[in-house]
Amino acid sequence: MVTGSARSMTTTVATTIAVTMMTMATNAISPQVVRFGAERRLTQYRLLTTWRIKAPLEDVYSAIHDSMRWPDWWPAVLKVEQTSAGNADGVNSVWRYCWRGQLPYRIGFEVSATRVERLVAIEGTTRGDLEGKGRWLFDREGAVTVVRCEWQVHSTRWWMSLIAPFARSIFIRNHALVMEQGGQGLARLLEAPLLSQETVDLLAANAAPAPIVHGQRRQHGRIDPTMALVVGSCAAVIATGAQIIFWWLAGMPVLETLFRDARLTAALILGTSILPPPSTAQWDIMLVATLIHFSLSIAYAAIAAHFAGRLRTGPALVAGAVYGLIIYAVNLYGFTILFPWFSVARDWVTLVTHIVFGVALAIGFRLYSRRA
Repeated sequence: MVTGSARSMTTTVATTIAVTMMTMATNAISPQVVRFGAERRLTQYRLLTTWRIKAPLEDVYSAIHDSMRWPDWWPAVLKVEQTSAGNADGVNSVWRYCWRGQLPYRIGFEVSATRVERLVAIEGTTRGDLEGKGRWLFDREGAVTVVRCEWQVHSTRWWMSLIAPFARSIFIRNHALVMEQGGQGLARLLEAPLLSQETVDLLAANAAPAPIVHGQRRQHGRIDPTMALVVGSCAAVIATGAQIIFWWLAGMPVLETLFRDARLTAALILGTSILPPPSTAQWDIMLVATLIHFSLSIAYAAIAAHFAGRLRTGPALVAGAVYGLIIYAVNLYGFTILFPWFSVARDWVTLVTHIVFGVALAIGFRLYSRRA
């Protein structure tokens, strides 16, 4: 569990998420399910954007209906192509879109039209990086056209699902910026004033979560997200420091090993082209590796919090050590089936580091609860 050794701790996608979460806590924070008041999927999004533009309804509808031209006026739309023409009215037509917002990643998906009603609505189902359904609704208020775009989708990318409990608001903000650019671009295209625009998270607007008592691991089946964030991050830092010391004691080149492990970890997202050699520092690689490392550390903390409160201090420390060993076994001997380059991390330093991480979680839960 170390920035570099995010290899072990970060090598979680399928195996760690599937095996660890199923064996440890089905209802803890998984990248799929979390509880904040009422249980809902943090990888699900239901977002509503409303544009009010002073332009004829016919012009607005035509511009949005002609999605092949979106890249001309909507900066976030990188590419659009039609893969199936469908019926004469456009129903069953299939379109492939590639998007990029303010964050450094692209989203690709296909939309299959299920309803096309001129000047009223365009609806479709999506598959790809986002799966679900979306729709455009059109209305007229005098000289003003009101456009509503609603997305009800969930992410399918493993890394987005993994960090969703902590980065969901960032993803929503990125979507809001994309839609803001779209409204502004449409206004420029039609040479018409954009009177207003807003994006609302309908899941948040409809939720009425019961408060979580600060400092409690669980309350009525829910995890205290602040505790998971604090304890997971602190345990990650402690384990990282311990691993660096262990490398030094073992006579291993500390910086070279750190940079090597960072590349091993970042390759999960950036691809195998960055794998060592060389084992040198590069800011984007270190940034991605660190993000993965801390995200997974917090997720592991949330899993441990699901059962840690049931044990006294002594047994909790033992359980934390065992928890670290289980993560080590899954990551270094199970996950390497999918990502074989992590096998180089199988050594006593990584093993002990995982034990330190688990024990640090157990201690952290105790200290956090007492302070709260």
